[in-house]
Order: sequence, then C-alpha cells, then structure tokens
Amino acid sequence: MSAPAPLDTLRFAQSGGSLEGKLRADELPRLRDNLTSDDVAVQYHLSGGSEAGRPVLRMRIEAHVWLTCQRCLEKYPERLVLSNALLIARDETELERWEDEDPLVDALVAETRLDVAALVEDEIILSLPVSPRHADGQCGTGFQA
Repeated sequence: MSAPAPLDTLRFAQSGGSLEGKLRADELPRLRDNLTSDDVAVQYHLSGGSEAGRPVLRMRIEAHVWLTCQRCLEKYPERLVLSNALLIARDETELERWEDEDPLVDALVAETRLDVAALVEDEIILSLPVSPRHADGQCGTGFQA
C-alpha cells in the first residue's frame, strides 16, 4: 500500500474515473492518535461524474478509528462509513457563484495535483464527533487501543 498519485480533479470527474485503495495510519499524520500502528486504517473509493451538469467527485470512505470517551476518558473503537459528493468548480469565481446560489454547497476548486490521502483524511476529520462518547451504558467496559 502506498499513497496514490496526485489527482487532476477536473479531468478525473469529466472522464468518469474511478480510484480505490487503502491507507495505513502512517499515511494519515493528523489522525495518527486515533489509529493503531498496525491498522489498514482506511479504505476509500473515489469516482468522477457529473451532477446537474457540474463535475463531481464522489467519495466512499470506511475507517476504523479510536476515540476517547468524554464521559469516562477511555478509548473506544468506532467504525466510520462516509459518503460525500464534492462539486468541482473550475476556479474561485465559479465556486463563489455556486456558494451565492447555495451557501451549503459542498465543493472545491479544481486542482491538477490533489493529494488524495489528505482529502480522505480531511473527510474523516470533519466527520469525527466534537464530543465522542461510548453508547449509553458502555463506559468502563475496558476497551483499550
């Protein structure tokens, strides 16, 4: 396993490209504290296409992370399954126009060398709970990373 080559987002979306792979904990430095060293931490699938005539990058990410419960301060495992679609704006002006039309639009400006591992890591970080907690009644069950 190794980090994928940089991605030309606009070309990938317009061609309907597909890319999948796995990332290890050492390829995701901002998540290192949430992963165990022997993890195949993340599996991802990216596909390009269009949505309402706009280029789009669709992502599906599966990850196993360790979170620290804010009630008992013990670590516990969490499985994440994420799906997202990012519209690809050709430039900042187009992105601003889309944001004016819909302030909640999920988009990024086209890049010729997008770091896929960093994008996957960003999506995971954005999905983590602000205040993680065990399920009710599960505190103190002894999970350890």
